[in-house]
Amino acid sequence: MGKTILEKLIPKSENGSSLVQLLAIFTASLGGFSAGAQLAWLSPAVPQLLLNTSYIGPITIEQASYFSVITPVATIASSFFVANATKVFGRKLVIGFMAIPHIASWLLIATAKSIVSLYVARAVNGISDAVNFCAISVYVGEIATPTVRGRWGNIPMCAILLGHLSVVIVANYCDLVTTAYIFLFAPLLQLLLIATVPESPYLLLMKGRTLDAKLALEELRWKTDALEELYDLRRDVQRQISEPGTFRDLFRTPTNRRALIFIIAIITCQEYSGMSAFIVYSQRIFELAGVKSLSPGESSMIFFAFLFSFSAIASLFVGRYPRRIMLTFSSFGCTISLLISTAFFYIQSETSVDVGQLNWVPLFGMVSYIVFLTTGLSLLPFLMIGELFSASIKNHAMFVANSYMALTMIIVPKLLQLLLAHFPLYAPFLLFTFFSLASTVFCYFFVPETKGKTLEEIQRLLGTHGRAQEERLINDSRNEHLPTVD
Repeated sequence: MGKTILEKLIPKSENGSSLVQLLAIFTASLGGFSAGAQLAWLSPAVPQLLLNTSYIGPITIEQASYFSVITPVATIASSFFVANATKVFGRKLVIGFMAIPHIASWLLIATAKSIVSLYVARAVNGISDAVNFCAISVYVGEIATPTVRGRWGNIPMCAILLGHLSVVIVANYCDLVTTAYIFLFAPLLQLLLIATVPESPYLLLMKGRTLDAKLALEELRWKTDALEELYDLRRDVQRQISEPGTFRDLFRTPTNRRALIFIIAIITCQEYSGMSAFIVYSQRIFELAGVKSLSPGESSMIFFAFLFSFSAIASLFVGRYPRRIMLTFSSFGCTISLLISTAFFYIQSETSVDVGQLNWVPLFGMVSYIVFLTTGLSLLPFLMIGELFSASIKNHAMFVANSYMALTMIIVPKLLQLLLAHFPLYAPFLLFTFFSLASTVFCYFFVPETKGKTLEEIQRLLGTHGRAQEERLINDSRNEHLPTVD
């Protein structure tokens, strides 16, 4: 068999290289970039579509509100099939497939003649979102070494956030048709690159394809021989196959059930603080806020720039600190930021006080909200899934958590739209302030601390109630000198 171009340029060696792993992560992350762009596209699109000069004709805010509903409905409907497809057809093929719905969605947006075409585009995009939820993190986790995963494992999340920022910037200077054509580049590039990356060796071993797994592992590590790692991986696969790991075990085992309840509760704290609603309607909010120093589009770009940059920075250090403390701090900070915005909008709407000199407050409130959100609520829920569940049950827990998140992304943006339509601007901010305050209390008193604990300690902790038992378990673990994992 002849050598590839890459192998001619960089020959394989005993020490290996992480180049192919990075290429695989980048290729998968292109799907995340497209998913992020599709979600945040609503922020600049909704105000433009509400105008009489809209390229499909004017629409109502009620009609526009269904854009944020259709995609997560399609995501939930297709998630089960996508999750099974990753096992039957492989992670690589399914990740490559997600480019096709993204291409179709952007083309439908670019060529739309009516709102129906945009609704179909949002539904088609929901299929790709299901792949983003079910396949990308699994693939990256299975193909990367611990070192590569530690340094670059946050790229898929950063790609989603970069998609948010990019589409808002482009749409602020281009019309929606041009924007759609521009963003075709990401799924087209993903289709081109997916053929160059290997399948997950973990999946190949589960299918009994040992030789294919060996070749994939050697390509991923860029080594002439990866037999030792292959043997270790095969033992891990055999152990996980022997462990119980069905959906029934997720709900039947008390510790798994309690862990799932905690994850669902933390996602509720995340979403009902307003996160997805602000992503969808940020530009609309700035329009209603009457910020005069900057245009709504410019304010929205600043909002998404802070979301991207602070999430990227926080992803490097947030996992190093106690989970409960960070979640509590994040929730309390969001509460204060939202309370500041609520007070401003109330004074602006319900009093005769001139707030003209304070028109920077809405942007300050939203930016400070983002800063606090990224310190815990936006990043930790899915990090904790890896700590609360054993490997054999983790994928099932991830599926349930992602489906629930998609459900909240139906409810919360629609709730914001209804409140904006029937109440002054301070009303939704007051509601999200209340939820964030409730999250602060919940995170401090009820969320289990998983930082620095073994899975055995966490399982024991989930079988107890109250802070006193947790402190006793911590002292017991110190006395027993159990090894811990950060």
